[in-house]
Amino acid sequence: FSFTTLPPKLAHLFSFIKLFSLCCPFAKQPHFISPVTKYSRSKMYHKRRLWAIKDKKGGIFPRHDPKPAIENPPQKPPKFYTADDVKKLLVNKCKHKPTKLRTSITPGTVLIVLAGRFKRKRVVFLKQLSSGLLPK
Repeated sequence: FSFTTLPPKLAHLFSFIKLFSLCCPFAKQPHFISPVTKYSRSKMYHKRRLWAIKDKKGGIFPRHDPKPAIENPPQKPPKFYTADDVKKLLVNKCKHKPTKLRTSITPGTVLIVLAGRFKRKRVVFLKQLSSGLLPK
């Protein structure tokens, strides 16, 4: 079979196919889902011409010698060292003091609530709790 008998367009196409087969010697294995493949292992062995490589090397596959492990160069010491001790908690200097009530507020005084559900409503003050809160 020669390319001279083909029309020039087909001859160019066949030469491209021949070049492609030379530059891409490995047959591709289409994957459907990750472990599922179209061709079996033995089929791919023959499609990739692994038997020819094995014959060329006397019945065994060529193996490359493992590269010697590269020793890591000594590293520069870190600029900042982490603190070895545990972070100290800040001392709480706050003393809980009961809230002082205004002298003008005495039991029976009418007050206007400024915040919350009952804001802008008038209430009568009865007593103050020991924590400093005014009861509802």
